[in-house]
Amino acid sequence: MLCYFAIALLISYIFFDVNYFLRIAFTIGIGRLFQKKCGVNDTTTIYGFCTTQDVDIFLRHMNNARYVRELDFARFHFYDRTGIYENITKVNGHALQGASSIRYRRTIPIFTAYKVETKLAYWDEKTLFIEQKFITLNDGFVRAIVLSRQNLLNVDAETLFKGIPGADQRPECPEEIKHWLQSIEVSSAKLRKKD
Repeated sequence: MLCYFAIALLISYIFFDVNYFLRIAFTIGIGRLFQKKCGVNDTTTIYGFCTTQDVDIFLRHMNNARYVRELDFARFHFYDRTGIYENITKVNGHALQGASSIRYRRTIPIFTAYKVETKLAYWDEKTLFIEQKFITLNDGFVRAIVLSRQNLLNVDAETLFKGIPGADQRPECPEEIKHWLQSIEVSSAKLRKKD
């Protein structure tokens, strides 16, 4: 029996990123057990630690791919704590990553604890704009800041925010998001010309 379990586990690790799914379950589970629900204007926080599995080829600091992976965990946590995820699934909708912009300010060294803060910066009828920050715990320094654009499919903002505190008043679109959207449009126009 133990042999079959070991083989099933080995096959799972070969064909799936098991640690990714375990981390999502852990992050959501901890949030549900120990953190209260929050509104769309609140900032949620998850914690991480840069281990030997997170570092780049020089074994000194977190590699770029791990930042993006951590953003997933923090975003799922935010969706769950605000109730956005529940509202999306009720109507069989989706929120898909449409674009992201990461500005790295300093590296996160190996064996360093950090947190990822997530907040909803702006939204329109079909898009959420999320701001996330990597902050090291030992010095409080913002190591990286990320803007991401989440495209809403089969759900609109009114349905998405139903019953969620703070959604009754949409914030003013920040200047940096306006400029970022212009940049995305220029890039898209260039690609359309090639197609």
